[in-house]
Amino acid sequence: MKVKNTSTLSKKIVKSSIVFSCILLSYLTISFSLIFWPSKLPFSLIHHDVNNANHNEPLNFDGQHMTVAARDGTSLYLRKIGPDSQRVIVLIHGIASTHQTLINTATQLHEATGAQILLPDLRGHGFSQGNNFDVAYIGQYEDDLEDILLYLTSKANVSSKGPYRHIIIGGYSMGGGITMRYALKDNKPDVDGYLLFAPNFGEGPTQRKASGDMAGNSPIFFNKTRMIGLLMLNTIGINHLDSLTIMYFNFRPHMMAYSYSSIMSAQSNRPDTTDKALLNIPQPLIAIIGQEDEVFLASAYPNFILENSALGSVELIKHADHMSILSNPQAIAKATAWVRANF
Repeated sequence: MKVKNTSTLSKKIVKSSIVFSCILLSYLTISFSLIFWPSKLPFSLIHHDVNNANHNEPLNFDGQHMTVAARDGTSLYLRKIGPDSQRVIVLIHGIASTHQTLINTATQLHEATGAQILLPDLRGHGFSQGNNFDVAYIGQYEDDLEDILLYLTSKANVSSKGPYRHIIIGGYSMGGGITMRYALKDNKPDVDGYLLFAPNFGEGPTQRKASGDMAGNSPIFFNKTRMIGLLMLNTIGINHLDSLTIMYFNFRPHMMAYSYSSIMSAQSNRPDTTDKALLNIPQPLIAIIGQEDEVFLASAYPNFILENSALGSVELIKHADHMSILSNPQAIAKATAWVRANF
């Protein structure tokens, strides 16, 4: 009887293993089919060299420029606006751009608040080193931000009268999404506030439904099929293909192709969504969005932030869209008033 039971159990184990193997094989087949399904870009390339980036160009370092070494040795570039100050704002640029898109905004903020503004180039962007528009793993952008903040806090601790006594972090669009991911980190250096311009909050009420404009004449292409396949692989712990590109920006002077890992690092994702990030921020926070923002749903920000943030506030700016929010006088004035009131 015991031998018979053992034989029956062995057969069940073998059968279960076969069923599991068939299911896994089918799952992997579907995943790889989606990932490598032929996909043609819906536009003629502005420039065929998708690997062109500024970080190979010579840079004349002076008092306005600095670099910080990330934990993997990558050199991260920062542009300094204004001299060392008791207040410093680290402002991260958006997708398909560099720190240069924020220079005018940073200059106005410095002149109005006296704070020094630091503008990093994300790794793989501008003058920072790294693979173009890619990260080694999901979450590397916020790790880089942490390394920058560790440098600033170490400099602040040299002297109680030294610079950087109040550190504010923030960003525009994708940069705002990275700061939200940073807020979810454990054992991170504390900051004193969050300053966000049209932030990418990822999945949630502020996310617009995809429109047909992403196809046809749009200079932006999102390979949703490949995205789904990579999500399937990551669900079962396979991330070896995360550097494959899924999002393309056909902007001058050259097309920019972003990897899956980079896009996933640009916003909070399940299960750690932005509402959890906001709940994890006890410091003052402000989000400034144009009422005519065509990328995110501006009207959803006030309730979302006020419901999830202890000291959060929102400013909706009339007659401003996703790009013009950076140069809108009212937006700069709101940011200035917030900095002065809290720091």
